[in-house]
Amino acid sequence: MARRAGYACGMGGRRTRWIGVGRLAAVVGGLALLPPAGATGPAGTVFPPPAERAAPVDLVREMAAPWQAGGAIVLYADASGRPRAGRDPAPPADAAEEQARRAEHWALARRLNLVTAAGMGPPAALPLTPEQLALLERFALSDAGAVWFRELADDTLRLFNKGYLDYDAALWRAAQDEGRRLPLSALISGRLSEEGLLAQDAIVFRIYAYDGPGAMASANSVRLGLAGMRCHFSFSQELVDPMAVLSHEFGHTRYGDARSAGTPLGEAHTVARYENPVRLRNGYPPRTVYYLRLDARTPIQPRDALMQRLLAQWRAGRIEIDTLDPVQRLHCACGPEEDETVDCTAGPPERPDCSLRWLAVRVPAAETAGP
Repeated sequence: MARRAGYACGMGGRRTRWIGVGRLAAVVGGLALLPPAGATGPAGTVFPPPAERAAPVDLVREMAAPWQAGGAIVLYADASGRPRAGRDPAPPADAAEEQARRAEHWALARRLNLVTAAGMGPPAALPLTPEQLALLERFALSDAGAVWFRELADDTLRLFNKGYLDYDAALWRAAQDEGRRLPLSALISGRLSEEGLLAQDAIVFRIYAYDGPGAMASANSVRLGLAGMRCHFSFSQELVDPMAVLSHEFGHTRYGDARSAGTPLGEAHTVARYENPVRLRNGYPPRTVYYLRLDARTPIQPRDALMQRLLAQWRAGRIEIDTLDPVQRLHCACGPEEDETVDCTAGPPERPDCSLRWLAVRVPAAETAGP
């Protein structure tokens, strides 16, 4: 069974207990002794930039591959002498080189994508705490996290090659003159260039904190709650694997299926494609039922046909559960404090103080994102 250390495990509140962070620091510190993953290519060498992703990440297939970080990031000069970035498609020579590539992706994310100070991201974004950064770093260096952070890095390469990212021109010239290897993470400032500030397609993916528990995602962001993650899911009481939760949230972004959040089918398939493979890799049993909570935090998707059919039956006072697959059961929260759970699969209970709150959705077996 895999070691379950280095992540938050608390029942809410800001005094979250973190395990194994010192051990994580020792591992990450060792990576600093490895050669830089980025390299400056010989004069005239052109390395292909990453292609635009045409399909969602297939995590099952990616994790079955011998390496996940992709080709080494290489800097080279174009005809005008300006820096460009691509990937050397050669596989890593060994595990240390693969880890060095993952570490460079993490360094790029620290520079550009992670909100570590006020004003770096959207207006509502809060800076990530040291504990959240430690969790994200451990995730980025894992097999599943390496896949997602490779996608972030590919976006960074595309932004850089379009001229949208600010960089240290003096450092670039000095590296060229001296023939030094220079990682991209050391060259960029983490800010958009003047051109990038004016470009409508310069969309930087952000990871930041919010005031609350758990984690959330949208097409262009992943957010971590300052209250941390629970040890168990609140309804099913299954053990939480924070690494798998992070992978689940990335599955709701533009790198997975950005339309999957908040719908019964979308959440169930996200668990199957992006969460359960990580749980199994880390020694946790797969989730077979996903409990979709209906409240202000997870509003009903108006275009979801299954949800509209369910709500129509609910308003009619009778639920035909056989017509709502993969929804298996409905649960209501009752009482003034909504602290009483009532099975309401047959329809609304005869109580005015009850609200439909949970949908138990069957999770399919582990699946890939494509054919």
